[in-house]
Amino acid sequence: MKRIVIVLFVLVFMAHAIIAQETLSDIVKNYQNTNSELTLVIPSFLIKVGVAFGDMEEEEREVLEMIDDMKIVICENDFQKNDFFALEDGIKNGNFVEIMTVDDGGDKVRMIMNKKSNRKSEMLMLVESDNENVLMLFGFHGEPDYSKFLSFVD
Repeated sequence: MKRIVIVLFVLVFMAHAIIAQETLSDIVKNYQNTNSELTLVIPSFLIKVGVAFGDMEEEEREVLEMIDDMKIVICENDFQKNDFFALEDGIKNGNFVEIMTVDDGGDKVRMIMNKKSNRKSEMLMLVESDNENVLMLFGFHGEPDYSKFLSFVD
């Protein structure tokens, strides 16, 4: 009986630590609640319809097939460091991986990845420019093939 009580006691305290881990979608949701001016949510069925009926090249089709869902948050305010404290902390702790950062004069693009499981992963793309800032959160089936994704960007 003592063991059961001890195990339950430990689980109660550990559950908070496990649940408290933020995902990239939590970070976007927090930012969206305080700074968003326009949010677009593109569910998986719309992406599938676009792949099925869209007039596109095979390479574009392969990239879209990787994406499960997508959320776009547009804001005119500049990104502040305190808006993304959880993101920077997650990168330092190894929960998130920064894949790429491109700084092209006034425009800056950061891509951060979070592998939720073997079957699901998510990527956050932060685009900063002079007149507006955009967060794009992509949900993927498994881990995406970056070579196809990056060739699509070119």
